[in-house]
Amino acid sequence: MVTHETDSFPRVAPRDLFLVLQIFANTTETTLENVRRHICVDRRKQRRGTFLWSAARDASVELVRLGFLDGACNVKNTQQYESMKSNKLVLTPSGKDLLERFKPDREGAYDTLFRALVAQHAYLRQFISALNKDALVAPIITSIAGHVSSRYSANAVLAKDVSEGHFDLSSLLEKVEGRIGRTLEDYERAEITSATDKLVRETVPNAVSDEAARFAKGFLDKLNGIVIPAVFRRLELRFDYRTHRALWAIGPAFKTWAVLQSHPDYRAWLIVRTATISLNEKCTALDSLKFDFGLKQTGENFLGKLFRAYQDRQKNQDKPFVAAWELRSVFCAMFRCQPSVFNALLDRAYDGDADYLLQLEIQRQKPQYEEVVRVRDRNIGAVRVIRR
Repeated sequence: MVTHETDSFPRVAPRDLFLVLQIFANTTETTLENVRRHICVDRRKQRRGTFLWSAARDASVELVRLGFLDGACNVKNTQQYESMKSNKLVLTPSGKDLLERFKPDREGAYDTLFRALVAQHAYLRQFISALNKDALVAPIITSIAGHVSSRYSANAVLAKDVSEGHFDLSSLLEKVEGRIGRTLEDYERAEITSATDKLVRETVPNAVSDEAARFAKGFLDKLNGIVIPAVFRRLELRFDYRTHRALWAIGPAFKTWAVLQSHPDYRAWLIVRTATISLNEKCTALDSLKFDFGLKQTGENFLGKLFRAYQDRQKNQDKPFVAAWELRSVFCAMFRCQPSVFNALLDRAYDGDADYLLQLEIQRQKPQYEEVVRVRDRNIGAVRVIRR
């Protein structure tokens, strides 16, 4: 029997890990309750009761797992939290070294944390190995009509179908294939079919009783939990949807990969490397990490590079202006940079130069999940790049 390595990748932002570590700036120990209170203050949430107890638990457990703290903090519910909230958390020598490095060398501290995460988490190493081979195309389902079936032009139609035990599975499979640009393997189709049939059976009561919009939102989230693991299993990425999302989310924090949601050549999200990440020979730890295209490198001849990306996007349309978020996705994929880098450089290049002129239109609409493109305190909706 073949066994697969399992992992529990943290669903916590790297920033939160450093937030907890900074509690130890003037002390060597604290409590789980004090961690919770600090997180509440940081997020401007109430500190009463057990609010955000799980966030405190997740950050503390991960720091213990990485060897930066010592203590028992893996609580399972609010009742257990009440009995363990006074448990001591103690800074280890490794944690002290990381904390002391953070102020004078924040980038170096983040690199150290990234190395520790890679060494600890098999899923992260598997993800890096897959990403080193090629960009990842993720058919995230955010639209019922666009990503599932044109039949579901309204939430109520989906709810009615499911309440009667029906679902347009053939359309879902067809749309997934169109979005990933390949035919699904037989085992992928079988996995999606079996899991979706089970989902429909289990959610009939919800389709009957829940408000249609609420039901549709929950149903789409569960479909992502079926489709995303299935299409990535061929890359030896054997983990669930929430773990995929957690892995994607840390890329911008460490500047190691970017998630591009609006690349016009894809009908899916695109995850691309923004750093050269090398694992050791046994793929058990990070060997080297190199940032090839930071703010300085990408900023050299930025408008020339932007014009190249603009031409690539504009060639498929007759209009002179292109959507700002689509241009950003094309640029970031082409030059392997973070969207935040693109935003900063576009703002800096607002006045153009001797060779290129920028024309910017104010944003009127944008994709639901896309971050805005801002220049000089304005949200930009469309861009035109002119070579003088």
